[in-house]
Amino acid sequence: MCLAERGILITRPLAQATGLASLLREQGARPELFPIIEIQERPDQLARLPNQFASADWVIFVSPSAIDCAMPRLSLIGPKPRLACIGAASAAKLSVLARAPVLYPTSASDSHALLQLPELSTVAGQRILIVRGEGGRAELGQALRQRQAQVDYADIYRRVDSAPDWPRFDHLMNEQRLDACIVTSSEIAERLFQLAGSARIQALQCLHYCVPHPRIAERLAALGVARIVTTRADDAAMVAGLREWFSRHP
Repeated sequence: MCLAERGILITRPLAQATGLASLLREQGARPELFPIIEIQERPDQLARLPNQFASADWVIFVSPSAIDCAMPRLSLIGPKPRLACIGAASAAKLSVLARAPVLYPTSASDSHALLQLPELSTVAGQRILIVRGEGGRAELGQALRQRQAQVDYADIYRRVDSAPDWPRFDHLMNEQRLDACIVTSSEIAERLFQLAGSARIQALQCLHYCVPHPRIAERLAALGVARIVTTRADDAAMVAGLREWFSRHP
């Protein structure tokens, strides 16, 4: 297998890393869990969520963390609004948890692709709740307001710096046992290089990177990374992208 014994750094939060790590192990890789940020729930915002949810026509979950934090509070809510999210893997998970159909874009895993769907083209007068993290991007809400929707936010979690095991990273790099790094957001890319310190920048730049969106690739390129593969957002697609890369660059 072309991923056999490849050391793959997984920088996403731990709650979202275990499934990806399992897929990599099945391919013979050595995944290294290396969370750069942690997800910290906001109890005050979560307490408001059921009422916001019940009064909405649409609820849009913009991240896997939004689903993970919100759904335990919503599983017993009565009549449900229509649901949407970004990414096929998130849609599959949300559909199971909510026991309801979920709208999501298939052309790309971002807000722009979601906004292209005909179901969200005529939403004037409808109440749309966007479930996200604190300080989330504004473009989706702005576009829906331009379509005369009534947009509300549920900022139910915040991202805080984790405590990556940098001595472990240094050891793996010194032993030449790290080959690639999976980065799933621009924020993680930024914090990875900031938390690493100047002495590790060159080591980070030497790794091969797998990312689920061109925006993340652009940020990494600006940070001096040269080898980047961009895939779809689901775990299987990222593993397949790494497998294809290493099959061409043994």
